[in-house]
Amino acid sequence: MPLAEIRALVPVPDEELVPPPELFLRKSTLHGQAHVARVMVHGFRLIAATGFIEETARLWAAVYLHDIARLHDGVAPLHGADAWKRLADLPDVRALFARGGVRDEDYPAIEAAVVCHSDGEPPADHPHRRLMCLLKDADALDRVRLGDLDPVYLRHPEAREMVGFAEQLYEITNQRIPPSRDYFARLWPKLIAI
Repeated sequence: MPLAEIRALVPVPDEELVPPPELFLRKSTLHGQAHVARVMVHGFRLIAATGFIEETARLWAAVYLHDIARLHDGVAPLHGADAWKRLADLPDVRALFARGGVRDEDYPAIEAAVVCHSDGEPPADHPHRRLMCLLKDADALDRVRLGDLDPVYLRHPEAREMVGFAEQLYEITNQRIPPSRDYFARLWPKLIAI
């Protein structure tokens, strides 16, 4: 399925696809809006490559939440759990997720993915392992910004094929699009050039 069709599976405007700058607890060039937008693109590309289209809305919500509670850019194994806890105080985000196709029964999988993304490897028998691995790989692909992405650790063979794209995406976004409410709307057309 083409990337544009995957993106269309989340029926919200591009301007609402990633968290606005003010939703992050800390302004960061490493884990802020640009990072989340790149992870969102990697997530959509993984859905397209793996064919797991039924995970699209859940992965979108997990990517949206995964770093909004970071307090610093260092190792922080609980920031995923903290991001999940913040959702309880963000009714507008829950309403956005509902408009984007997230159902109440999707929340246990989203919670598992958001919490696990910063705290270890998903257990082999976990019922939400697929979503957990998709988020971990989408997030890991943006490690190109840190210079320490090791493709061996990516869980999907399709993700290992996306390292070159991840480098190009980082190059065209690295401090070139300032954080704003319409960040993703300005990023999306640039993807056609890659």
